Amino acid sequence: MHFEGTFTVKAPREKVFEFLLDPKKVAGCLPDLQRLDIKSEDEYTAVVKAGISFIKGEFTMNFKVVEKEPPSHAKLLARGSGIGSTVDLETVMDLTESSGSTTMKWSAEARVGGRIASVGQRLISGQAEKIIRQLFDCIKSKLEG
Repeated sequence: MHFEGTFTVKAPREKVFEFLLDPKKVAGCLPDLQRLDIKSEDEYTAVVKAGISFIKGEFTMNFKVVEKEPPSHAKLLARGSGIGSTVDLETVMDLTESSGSTTMKWSAEARVGGRIASVGQRLISGQAEKIIRQLFDCIKSKLEG
């Protein structure tokens, strides 16, 4: 599944980049986060409550920053498992600044397997878009607040 979009926030690009790559700061915006374990500056694990339809439970996601060009570009890979399912995620972020605001162009490619994949792409996409919207709304409020 492919997701992409843009996100604009009234904050300098350096501040936005630093926030997005700080697992402690982003974790405060992850819906249903149960636990965050930071292994290094570029590797961390998040345990979240997740669910679609009748499939609910905890999901463990291992994140790794594989490209970092401050303050304009980053790429993260994540691999997760839980509730009889797997997710592989590749996310790319590119940031540009204009008139005191930063625009992030992002894309994510997700491969889902197991029980969650059985509920269908439309349900998965709808739930993913809801989580993405909540995440960006929270990030925007923290950076602009």
